[in-house]
Amino acid sequence: MVVFSMAYNVGGTIREVCQGFSGVGVALLYNYGLFAFIEVERFDGKVDDPYKNYFRINKAFNSSGYWINVPNLYTTLPWIVVFTVVVMVLPFQTNTRKYALGTNAYFTLTIINPANPLSSGQLKRVDDELFDTSNILHNLRVFAIVGVIGALISVVTMCFPYPIFAISRLHEDSTKASADLLELLNIIVDAYCFKNKNVESMEFLKLRLKRKFDNAETRYRCMLSLLEDAWWEQCFGLHYPLHFNRVMSRTYIKLVGSLIADLRSLSYAMRLEEYGRLHTTYMEVLKREIYMIQTRSNDLLKEISDEVHALSPHLDLKTLGALENQVEMALYKFRKIQNRTLRKEAVTPAEVVGNVPLNLFLFSLNSFCSTLISFEHSHNSRTYNDVHRVRSFALKSLKKFVDPDYYKNLSMWINALKITMAIVAGVAFSVGVYGFSASVPSTIAYIMCETIGSSFRTTVNRVGGVVAGSVVPSVFKFFFVQICEPEFLGIALSNIVMFIWVGMCMYVYFGRGYGSYGGMVAAFVASDTLLRQTDICYPNGSDSSSSIAAASYSSLAQTSVAVVIFISVETFVFPKSAISMLRHKISDTLKLHHSVFDALFGHHLSSSVEMDEVTMDNVRRMLVVEIPKKLGKQQQLLLEAQVEPLLWRPDFSAEKYRRVLEISQRMLNTNYLLFKLLRWFHFRVLQNRVKLDAADIRDDLQGDIDNSVDSHTKWKISTTHFQSLVRDSFETLAMIFSDTFQYSDPDQTAVFMQMKEAFRLADKDCSGELNVDDVAIMLGTIFSQSGTVKEEDIQQYVQEFMDVVGKPGRTTVSFEDFMDALEHGLKLEVEVYRRMNPRAPALLASTLLTPIKSETQLEKALTKIQDNNDKLGECSKVDESRMANILTTSTISHGKDSNETSMLENASVFIRREYDVLNVDDFTTSEVVAHMKSAYVEWLLTDNRYERTSMEEQLLLNCLVSGAESIAKSLAGLEEIAMSS
Repeated sequence: MVVFSMAYNVGGTIREVCQGFSGVGVALLYNYGLFAFIEVERFDGKVDDPYKNYFRINKAFNSSGYWINVPNLYTTLPWIVVFTVVVMVLPFQTNTRKYALGTNAYFTLTIINPANPLSSGQLKRVDDELFDTSNILHNLRVFAIVGVIGALISVVTMCFPYPIFAISRLHEDSTKASADLLELLNIIVDAYCFKNKNVESMEFLKLRLKRKFDNAETRYRCMLSLLEDAWWEQCFGLHYPLHFNRVMSRTYIKLVGSLIADLRSLSYAMRLEEYGRLHTTYMEVLKREIYMIQTRSNDLLKEISDEVHALSPHLDLKTLGALENQVEMALYKFRKIQNRTLRKEAVTPAEVVGNVPLNLFLFSLNSFCSTLISFEHSHNSRTYNDVHRVRSFALKSLKKFVDPDYYKNLSMWINALKITMAIVAGVAFSVGVYGFSASVPSTIAYIMCETIGSSFRTTVNRVGGVVAGSVVPSVFKFFFVQICEPEFLGIALSNIVMFIWVGMCMYVYFGRGYGSYGGMVAAFVASDTLLRQTDICYPNGSDSSSSIAAASYSSLAQTSVAVVIFISVETFVFPKSAISMLRHKISDTLKLHHSVFDALFGHHLSSSVEMDEVTMDNVRRMLVVEIPKKLGKQQQLLLEAQVEPLLWRPDFSAEKYRRVLEISQRMLNTNYLLFKLLRWFHFRVLQNRVKLDAADIRDDLQGDIDNSVDSHTKWKISTTHFQSLVRDSFETLAMIFSDTFQYSDPDQTAVFMQMKEAFRLADKDCSGELNVDDVAIMLGTIFSQSGTVKEEDIQQYVQEFMDVVGKPGRTTVSFEDFMDALEHGLKLEVEVYRRMNPRAPALLASTLLTPIKSETQLEKALTKIQDNNDKLGECSKVDESRMANILTTSTISHGKDSNETSMLENASVFIRREYDVLNVDDFTTSEVVAHMKSAYVEWLLTDNRYERTSMEEQLLLNCLVSGAESIAKSLAGLEEIAMSS
């Protein structure tokens, strides 16, 4: 227990001790209650048939036979099942469950074991009081108490030679966090104000920013982890001498996370900046204001950090007002210099478009400052006394036990079923093979996890730890126990080897690498092996060299059996692959991003009316709770997926999914920044600090005509097109990360995305179905780059497409039909044929549809075609023409054509290849955003409308356009990743 209770600090060790004590206590109380009603049958030599209810195992793993009392086994096995299900279903912590299940298996198997441990080969007799159930339970209680004492030793060990407190480490990291944030702010602001070169050309700056952001993110995640360990230290009163309050620290750490997100938005705005003439003109005035904001922000963040670490329950920040006034002054100066420049200088719309990122930078800086300013109210509104904290925790924990929604989680019941099946199988092996040794079910309990990936990682570590802790120490032990004179020498050598070996293993554990858990297991097994006592040196001792060797390696054998059982259950009973779960989480996250996009952009791109409060609360819940939770789960699953056995599946690209996670986080930052902007805008409207203009480009009003094109109409068309493209992209990406495309190669994914785009472009009325004319347009678009295609050929291709893809009796084709055909092998290929060879009178596709009945025949046909392709490649140049063709591998229920061979031979004169690059591009999403930006700038410049439009409205519209641009780039990046290997 000393080894397994160790953690990286005092708080973590206390957590392990408390959860272990809870698990052992639950198992002990359960066995007390169970055997108060169940009487364990023992051997009675006075009855006529004393072995009536016994079954003998003649061949066992340890080469000696033993007895099984069948009624005892049948009576207790259902109660083991009940206990396992209840523990897995109730809202216990994972460690508590592990200790409870492992300890219960040990207690129950020890009680029902009929063998007499004091006399080898004998059974527990009914007249021997030592083996009364009450006495055995008393001994097990002593066993549990000894384990608790060992766990307390591990807590004391963490305090010497000096204590390793999570609170101290958290205090150190939280103090340094403000310096990280200020350094990032200074780098970004200085680079933006004093550089005149695009950031994309400044490799050193990009690398420096990436390193600083990574360090800040790492420290932030470390603080979140330490916060949990600090909670356990606070539970035992260590926060008083260490001067710590967890609620204050948690609020401050949340502030750090929000500021990192704001700084990322600042960095993104800096990357967008083109540093044109307008930027230079504006920055001559704004440079000083931004520098003052930077200075005031430094002062305020330092003051917040000092007050929080001084545990001030009420903040009265002295520098807050100065920063607030400076932000207002910067916005006022920006409005003033912008109006003067646009009014007095000849400014082109292209220059204004290029300066849109300046608005995003200013509001990102404003968001950074508002996050700092709002911290005072957030801090002062909380209650920090310990009584309130304890009461809230107790009520929340107890409420979860009676919450009916908690028990509606189907995956929890499935996981309980799998663990129960594995433990029952482990008990069967323990009873039938290993002489009631509880190592198999206990190992299963300790390595249980939710997915194959995490189970495999834990399993590998446990097996490796058992090997490292048993093989070499067993060799030493084999020789040491045979040193009978002097007696102390064998004991001293065993202790020396144990000290060295356990020290090395625990060094691996504290290294926090992949094999850290394996180091802990190795330390436990090594200490168990080297401390095991034998009587080989005593006359008439029961131990021998062979029995010592078998006992040394029995733990390895039993662990291996437990691993096989657990992995088999995980793999074949409702398998939950970490890779599949990761893809599901990505798909779910994309759907949430889609919902947020519809709420934020869908509403505010087409209307200036304020969104209702219920919708805003839903958006906030998705941005603050649901999406970050799914991203955190994705990060965990990504680690587990990297160690999951792939077997027949394609290689797993961790870098690909890491990039998906980064882009998803970037979209979250973009949406949350826009959400904060909307909150800020409506707050200023309610405070009567904004004079709204009656005309808004988002409303259905008639604006001025510029180049004979209504800017409102251009905006409306662009925004409608943009929303349609983005929604379609989200739906496509969600489908690509579903189970349907899990095993698809990049080429198949790319063709699907292009096919879907072709279908979308052909579906002019957005009905989701294509008629004959729409199919003709789609095929013409797809094959337009393959050469001249005659009208009559197109019509013939259309008819073939409708016959193959469409349903009988219908004149339209839905996208579901199209998808079904693609999944069953529909391919679009380019056919190149030679004029010198005779051509079949009918189109080849129509002759190939019927005869190909199986994949084997198709492979033969395509092999012959490929061979012919190689031959033709060696021929001299001849005139070639191209035509499009449709080939399907779908099985068509027609009779087999007797001319199949000849037709395939005719097909061999053609060269066929899949057409990977389809001409289906319309306007890219980025181009549509450029049209939006252009329409907005035209509207703003017409009749000096910028003078009538408030600064808040301009910030909102500029950030809407910039946010749309960011969403477009993120989706393009996701599509690129989806089509990559």
